[in-house]
Amino acid sequence: TDVITHQDKVSIDFSCLYTVPDLTSVSFKIKKSSVVQEIVSGIWNYTLMTNAYIDGEFRTPIGPDTELVLGQEVWVTLMTEGLNDTMVSIVTDSCWATNQPSPNASLRHDLVINRCPNPADQTVSMQGNGLGTFNVFSFNMFQFSGKAGDIYLHCQLVLCPSTCPPTCSRGGRRRRSPRSKRADENPALITMAWNN
Repeated sequence: TDVITHQDKVSIDFSCLYTVPDLTSVSFKIKKSSVVQEIVSGIWNYTLMTNAYIDGEFRTPIGPDTELVLGQEVWVTLMTEGLNDTMVSIVTDSCWATNQPSPNASLRHDLVINRCPNPADQTVSMQGNGLGTFNVFSFNMFQFSGKAGDIYLHCQLVLCPSTCPPTCSRGGRRRRSPRSKRADENPALITMAWNN
């Protein structure tokens, strides 16, 4: 069985009267439209922010009243304040979803693995990763199979000197992205929650 689904499963009950059943849909609402964290990493002190949008131009933020449906594309921006983008870049190292607030929950679905979109989820795409102090990824809304409830999106980010874009391929094989010469002393973890 699949861990996640992008489509709503509908059970249709019928009787000899052939009544038309009511169809239901699954919708999601974001708990906080913006998440902001203060990060200290070696010599760097900066603010990390994440926002979600319903459009790729980032004009329409997803707010607590915005209803999303299964399969709808969502764009998530990760940006910083307080970093000089000529000296350092942020890299989204990994992003994953869990059905519990803990990033270590046993039920998880990977969206970004080793700085690249998960090849097992063809709805994930990335832009600008490792090219400055802003990057974005998108995915289609899903729910865990057989598990209605909240979804927690966790992203781990690292800093690298200058720029360090990963080399990703969408085929079955993924080339390993080169790591920066200096390891980030304190990778940042940020979490965004969605209600179902």
